[in-house]
Amino acid sequence: MPSPFGIRRRIKALLGITPKAAPAAEPEPEKITLVILGPKGDEQTVTTYAGSTILGASGQLRHPIASGCSDNSCGTCHVEILEGADNLSEPSNREKSTLKQSNHPAGQRLACRTEILHGSVKVKAFELV
Repeated sequence: MPSPFGIRRRIKALLGITPKAAPAAEPEPEKITLVILGPKGDEQTVTTYAGSTILGASGQLRHPIASGCSDNSCGTCHVEILEGADNLSEPSNREKSTLKQSNHPAGQRLACRTEILHGSVKVKAFELV
């Protein structure tokens, strides 16, 4: 309950006691859009937050991208980037190695390891759940 005439506030100001400022609210992460073109040509779209992996974002869809491991070892979740490649994280050496061992063509990415950093991205998925 506030004191009459702001006496408490005035006394605190005279004594040099200032209330702690409320911590600044963290800005909401940027929203991104992922469009998935399925193997039969059907499109699904999801809007989520920057930093999400393609696989993680697809999990919000009715038919998400299929995955066998989620740890970058099987290559099941490989996708072809159709639009927005500049909006993605760089592929790690391990991701490149997994794609090569799985005989996937150059230019494909693993949905479980590819983060969408900003903007929008369109991918072709080869297997959906």
